[in-house]
Formats: sequence, structure tokens, C-alpha cells
Amino acid sequence: MSITESLVVVKLDHDGERAPLVFEVLEQAGLLAEVSEDGVEIVEPGALGFRVSRERMDAVVLALECGGFVNVRAYEVQPGQDSAR
Repeated sequence: MSITESLVVVKLDHDGERAPLVFEVLEQAGLLAEVSEDGVEIVEPGALGFRVSRERMDAVVLALECGGFVNVRAYEVQPGQDSAR
């Protein structure tokens, strides 16, 4: 089975105030279009998760880390899998 997507999880502050900044960082890096439109979710309290193509996962994680997000994780997602919980 081939891996086509990655789930990127960004740990935020306790109230999620910084969530919009995640997308600002990606937009500034020219990577916002890489985020799957139907794949954004709160995966755990204080953590935002979204899907990106496997090919762009490294660039997305690097952009977020350079943008000041220190707790960024990425998981490979097999087709049909809901999340990496």
C-alpha cells in the first residue's frame, strides 16, 4: 500500500490562540495550497492536525519550525486511514 499523505500535528498553546498563525506561516512560505481542504482538525486538546501530500511534508514541517512552532510532528497516513491518534 503506498503512502500518499502525511498528517502534520502542531502543538499549540492550551487555548489554541496561535492556530491562525500556523496558516499564516504556511501562506508566507507558499505552502498553504498544500494543506488538504477537508483534513484540518483538532486532533487533541491544544493540537491542530492537517493533511499534506507526502512529497511536501518536509517543506511544511520545516516552514512551521522556522516560523517558531517548536512542537511539530508528522505521520505517514495510508489511504482510507482517518488519523494518527
